[in-house]
Amino acid sequence: MAVFEFKKFSVDDSSCGMKICSDSVLLAAWFFPNHSEAQSIVDVGAGSGVLALLGAECCPDAAVVGLELDSGAASAAESNFKSSPWADRMQLVEGDFALWNPSAPVDLIISNPPYFTEGAHSADSARAAARHQDGLSYTSLLRFGASRLSKAGALGLVSPAEFENDIVFEAEMAGLKLRRILRVRTSPRKPVTRLLFEFSRPDGPVDDSTLALRNPDGYLTAEYRALVEPFYKKI
Repeated sequence: MAVFEFKKFSVDDSSCGMKICSDSVLLAAWFFPNHSEAQSIVDVGAGSGVLALLGAECCPDAAVVGLELDSGAASAAESNFKSSPWADRMQLVEGDFALWNPSAPVDLIISNPPYFTEGAHSADSARAAARHQDGLSYTSLLRFGASRLSKAGALGLVSPAEFENDIVFEAEMAGLKLRRILRVRTSPRKPVTRLLFEFSRPDGPVDDSTLALRNPDGYLTAEYRALVEPFYKKI
């Protein structure tokens, strides 16, 4: 059994194609605190449910829905939701996210979508489905967000650095504006490897910043610690 312990909840991801990764935790830590008064959150491609759980922790009044197609991951997420301190306001919906429609516009949508668009699929079918853009693509996610977000709602996602132009273009085509972007590099002298995005309907200035995870000496930077330390039991 693979159980990951956070400060306020635990996640069993043993039946999920993709395991908990630092990308998801960093995305949640960067995205949710700016929207702590949100009333509704949707985690698209929920996997083990870690993004949804971090959303429930950061947004104490939000009803949280996790959408997951894979039955093994959906079962794990549902179990993780039920064992969390926020079970009474968390729901797992198994099925194609594109077919899900909320009863009211959603305040926050978040996703750590698959990021391999080419190349051989993994021998593990669940892992392959979780890693390849066969169903949950950036384009489909952005269109989903544009049709379901509230007027002041926000969509957060993470991607490899090389997808920046394509994602911003697809967001514009869907009617969403880039409002924040965090460029993540492993150390100050390394190239940017990951991007965290925040999109919304209203246009305005873009907050464009960079984060190094480690100092040149190999130790975690103070900036990175400040973001994720509230959630990790150990870092």
